[in-house]
Amino acid sequence: MSDEFWKRFPVIPGFDCVQMKNDIQAKIYDEIKGLSSEELVAYFNRAGRRFRERTEIPTVDSKLSMAHEEPASYDAKSSQED
Repeated sequence: MSDEFWKRFPVIPGFDCVQMKNDIQAKIYDEIKGLSSEELVAYFNRAGRRFRERTEIPTVDSKLSMAHEEPASYDAKSSQED
């Protein structure tokens, strides 16, 4: 990537990305130290599931099914035409 790409993002004074990464890694290490292999797998499966739930984007089908609901007046109008 060119340097121009990174110039689009403003610098946040006092924010240390590397320190943030280190803090997160230390927190995870504290949570997983002493876990068995099976417990580690379960831990990271739960973490992955939480991540997917937080970042889930509604599918097109779910939006369409909600938008497809007919208004109540439609049934009354169609029954008069029969």
